[in-house]
Amino acid sequence: MDYKISVIIPVYNAESTLKTSINSVINQSIGFENIELIIVNDKSTDNSKSIIDEYCNKYKNIIGIHLDKNSGFPGKPRNIGIEQATAPYLIFLDADDEYFQHAFEVYYKTIINEKSDMVMGSHYWNLDNDKMKVRILHECDDESDLININPLLNEKTFNMTTYYNVAPWGKIFNKKLIMDKNIRFLEDSLSEDAYFYYKTLLNTERITLLPNEILYNYNVIESKDSIIHTHNLKTYNNFLKGFKEVINLFNDCPYGCKQPVRASMYSLLLLFSNLNLNDKRNNIEKLYEFEMSINEEIFITLKELKIMNDQILKHHFTRAIIISEIYSKLYNNATIKKLYRKFR
Repeated sequence: MDYKISVIIPVYNAESTLKTSINSVINQSIGFENIELIIVNDKSTDNSKSIIDEYCNKYKNIIGIHLDKNSGFPGKPRNIGIEQATAPYLIFLDADDEYFQHAFEVYYKTIINEKSDMVMGSHYWNLDNDKMKVRILHECDDESDLININPLLNEKTFNMTTYYNVAPWGKIFNKKLIMDKNIRFLEDSLSEDAYFYYKTLLNTERITLLPNEILYNYNVIESKDSIIHTHNLKTYNNFLKGFKEVINLFNDCPYGCKQPVRASMYSLLLLFSNLNLNDKRNNIEKLYEFEMSINEEIFITLKELKIMNDQILKHHFTRAIIISEIYSKLYNNATIKKLYRKFR
């Protein structure tokens, strides 16, 4: 059967949320018969495999793929999904999130009508059932419901599209562009989502933004199995490795990589702040050398991170570590963390 959309869900130990995510695809107003759902199980150790098999047995357009070995990152499962997809358009979904019922219909009609390579809708950031709309437009005064952009037309359009919304979910992609330009996720590091997003932007002349159309519900869940929420040296190094790959994408870009660097530096400095004291001492020199190697001004607006980073750039490592220790204690207070995420 010819499907309109292929949906890809990478799964690792998501038994508590997986059914909700899958059902949000099945219940789409575009009709589930028009959707190919590919679920890639990254060697889960919980009941995720059984849930996937249950749905596969019930629906012929659900494909379950079970990896023999855990890859450690979501990039490989997503890439496997891309290779297996047969529809002309791709949508990604995380196993703890959900799409609203009309989402795929809006995405599909928009990408067809506007002849775009990517359509991005707005989304809710759901933190303990406190839903906050995330603004997807920056440096733009246009209040239209639909905005077409050539990311590389000039510096203004480039800056409009290179802020924080780099996750693969909440978007629809033209598979032909993805295949023709060999756009894939990094498989051996974090920042795999930023790499995929920016490589798409650098290879397209037309994307469409729907700033007033909320289509996705991103659930902020603190999970011991979530890589990016595990703030240890391994995660820090994996993020730094991916960050370097993201920067390399912009070697030939006339507008530099100020916004991508800015967005990723927040995460990198947060990961550094939550390292243990010994790991901070052993890695702060490497962080300094990395920042000095970036051919961009590192612009940070969040005051507490800027103060810490200024000390790093001045080679005042002891001061920077002290500040990071204070910041870490404040950030990891549950009430303060919630407020930080809400108003950041």
